[in-house]
Amino acid sequence: MRVLNPFNGKQTITDLIALGVSRREAELNVRRGSGRTLRFDGVPQVLAHGIVAEFGRVGGVANAGPSAYRGHSAPDDALDLILLGTVIQFEMLAGALAATGGGLEGAVHQALASTTWGAGVLRMGPHAIDLGRRVGVMGILNVTPDSFFDGGRYFDPDRAVERGLAMVQEGADIIDVGGDSANGEAAAIDAAEEIRRVGPVVKALARQVAVPIAVDTHRAETAAAVLDLGATLINDITGLSDPEMASVIGRGDAGVCVMHILGVPKSFPAKWHYRTVLGDIIRFLETRTDLAISAGVRRDRICIDPGIEFGKLIGQDLDIFRRIPELHVLGFPILIAASRKTMIGNVLGLASKERLEGTAAVNAFSIARGAHIIRVHDVQSMVRIARMSEALVGLTIDGTPMERCRSDGKIVDVEETLG
Repeated sequence: MRVLNPFNGKQTITDLIALGVSRREAELNVRRGSGRTLRFDGVPQVLAHGIVAEFGRVGGVANAGPSAYRGHSAPDDALDLILLGTVIQFEMLAGALAATGGGLEGAVHQALASTTWGAGVLRMGPHAIDLGRRVGVMGILNVTPDSFFDGGRYFDPDRAVERGLAMVQEGADIIDVGGDSANGEAAAIDAAEEIRRVGPVVKALARQVAVPIAVDTHRAETAAAVLDLGATLINDITGLSDPEMASVIGRGDAGVCVMHILGVPKSFPAKWHYRTVLGDIIRFLETRTDLAISAGVRRDRICIDPGIEFGKLIGQDLDIFRRIPELHVLGFPILIAASRKTMIGNVLGLASKERLEGTAAVNAFSIARGAHIIRVHDVQSMVRIARMSEALVGLTIDGTPMERCRSDGKIVDVEETLG
């Protein structure tokens, strides 16, 4: 279950129509509903009818349709529900569900709590970033000859280290070193070549900078090697698909970013089918983060990434941005990696070198919708985007509440703000 937290009423109408509700009824229900919109997926039919009846009894608006998950982790007669109502009405529903057993009342409370959930401290080895106070900026450092944007520019280890040092000066909170491009046109390499590329850079930067060094890899062998060299975060674009990856990370105190992917790196999936895009992503990430925790990785060392462009059509990517709040139900900081991607190029009709402004728009919007880390090529520009976006969403300037900051930058005393 998750709170839909729609970007606007039109999005909720679209969801209701997809559930089988007529457009006229969907528009009416959006006008009648207020406060929160919760979705239940794969509810057994008898229980679903009971929920619809009980929620209607307390004044909420309930809509039901055949479940997208029938025959796939749900009974063949299962229904999906979209409920619109106030927090009080949902709390009354949770009380009624407590009598049925099955834990659904807890799911309601968890979903409601996600609307006020805030990320805390993300820990990576000895490093920590308080993502409840500021947005993290992860700088991309590709030590490859064939990455889609900067392939070859930092393939030389010395140039890569120089660029990493510059990123720190520009304000990067994390440096993400990658040695194997996910570009579909990039050559296939093995772990030995990946380690040969990234190892010297990770070792040098870990000794010279005070920020955590991440490595973008889906191979446990590579992860083990770079963690020994000083990396403190593994950014796995396959969501721990290597059977040994979780245990490699869990043996120490490193962090991990678990990404959703449909298919495998370097190729499009055989099918683009999702039962529901966010529902499938959440299920995948929940399973893989549970795997990490069971292997010994603490919750405060995990962040998640919905995987923009990795097995998604452009419309699905755009929908993910709008639906970022739905990912909060998992309770992990959210990383968005959309820098200069083809999705932006297709929307704007621009080559990768001309996608700076599009990237800025995507990152600012993602932060406004609840992202906590942005992964970027253009560190200095995107740090500025992040700082301005923080102000707009109500975070702080250097720890000082906005309501005490004068336009000239000086901080006023608390007494001066009182009537």
